[in-house]
Amino acid sequence: MAKTFKFEIVTPEKVVYSDSVICVSADGTEGGLGVLADHAPLITELQTSILTVTDAHNKKVLFALDGGFMEVVANNVVLLTDKCVMEGEVDVEKVRSEKDTAEKALQKAGNIGEKEKAQAALKRADTWLKLANK
Repeated sequence: MAKTFKFEIVTPEKVVYSDSVICVSADGTEGGLGVLADHAPLITELQTSILTVTDAHNKKVLFALDGGFMEVVANNVVLLTDKCVMEGEVDVEKVRSEKDTAEKALQKAGNIGEKEKAQAALKRADTWLKLANK
């Protein structure tokens, strides 16, 4: 059996996931990365993307996350993010509505700040929908 490590996903509201896992694959701002047991210490920023976790029973668990930070220390990995949803928990109609709102806001954006905010909301909605369609 593969060696495991402790992994948690934490948002401001709750602990979304906490379990022993074999592997975590994520999209960092500097590129993709994977974490296995005994990984070197690391702190990295993550993109809004799909996160893949292989649990201790070798089952893949997928999450959509809205960026964040991941810390790896002594076989303990903590991922901090503002928003995260597990596969199967996406409210597709709500996300489609948020996507429409973001697209309209992007068209009406008057300055760079408004444009960046709308682009981030659009990327988040697209990521959530991608997870729902997996």
